[in-house]
Amino acid sequence: MLPYGRQLVTDEDIAAVVKVLRGEWLTGGPTVTLFEDTVREYLGVKHAIAVGNGTGAIHLCMLALGVKNGDVGITSPLTFLASANCIAYCGGRPDFVDVDPDTYCMSVEALQEYLESNSPPAVVVPVDFAGVPADLPRIWELAAKYGFRVVEDAAHSVGSTYQHDGESFKCGACAHSDLAILSFHPVKTVTAGEGGMVLTNDDDLAHRVRMYASHGMERDSRLFEPWSLDNVTGKILPDGRCGPTDEKAPWLYQQQVLGYNYRITDIQCALGTSQFSRLDETVRRRKEIFDEYNERFSANPELILPPCPDGTQPAYHLYVLRFKERSERLRVQMCSTLRDRDIFTQVHYVPVYLQPWFQDQFGYSPGKCPACESIYESCLSIPLFPHMTAADIQTVVETVSEITEASMG
Repeated sequence: MLPYGRQLVTDEDIAAVVKVLRGEWLTGGPTVTLFEDTVREYLGVKHAIAVGNGTGAIHLCMLALGVKNGDVGITSPLTFLASANCIAYCGGRPDFVDVDPDTYCMSVEALQEYLESNSPPAVVVPVDFAGVPADLPRIWELAAKYGFRVVEDAAHSVGSTYQHDGESFKCGACAHSDLAILSFHPVKTVTAGEGGMVLTNDDDLAHRVRMYASHGMERDSRLFEPWSLDNVTGKILPDGRCGPTDEKAPWLYQQQVLGYNYRITDIQCALGTSQFSRLDETVRRRKEIFDEYNERFSANPELILPPCPDGTQPAYHLYVLRFKERSERLRVQMCSTLRDRDIFTQVHYVPVYLQPWFQDQFGYSPGKCPACESIYESCLSIPLFPHMTAADIQTVVETVSEITEASMG
């Protein structure tokens, strides 16, 4: 069976996980810190906070930025639900601007048009689609002009880079964003089973993310002075003494905000750290498969190949074919025939605003983002993962070509 994506777990990965299972810490331990340090150093970002999943990572970004009831957050409609849901979790209103048909990422022109016609949003969440980086530098310029915050959804782009003013930047490094998030779901370039990460160069935002990720708790003993208890009377002591001594009690903690449990385990982080050690190798293999597909499909007049814009080096997370004939019949036939041959595909994505909940809550309807809808109506993600064999690729190419040729007849 060939799924559209699949994790590659090596003996080294398994050994790393087993080492943790045989150790003293299963959660909240040194392997979490090791994973954070590994990612932080790879990206060159100041703070990396590992959390339970990518959705939690985006939610924590919204909380850290103070997104609240009534705030507007803008994101791409061509994304997974979480990019928009996390704005709604905080009481905000998710809104959408169209994508650039040449990149499938948020259109800077569409965002500019929105900003000229509406009050500035609280936050903009550009999404790196299929590993292709969003145009972060230009969005960052608009943020400086209009006063909104930027959170890069880099769930698809672990290992992607982009060029700006002659320099190379890694997705997630927060060179052109306030915060960024990564995802370590099994189909991603790096997996931790599940898992996510929040990245930032801002000390205060990092502090707030960590606090919200762990029940809103603080453990800094300087905070405990107003409410330490007398061990004898049970009364609150205003000077922070615990009983007859002046020492702070090391077990004390304080809930500063209503937080969540988005913590990650050492088990997951062991897998993630091991996988991250071969990230560059993984991206190279994905590129080889991507390039071979491009070469094999380039002569097919019925197909539109995926974007790979100049000035970017994607992580090749997905291979998204499009059919020039926007025919639901052809796409269903393609998907069904491939499935009959144990080749499984996916569609990335139904425009978020066309989901029933978004239509019911916010009144969105078809036609809002025409470029996004055009991509949705004609796209199909075919298998792409590092350990595909030459025979696997051959089978996919032959089947896709066979069906499209038959449709032309």
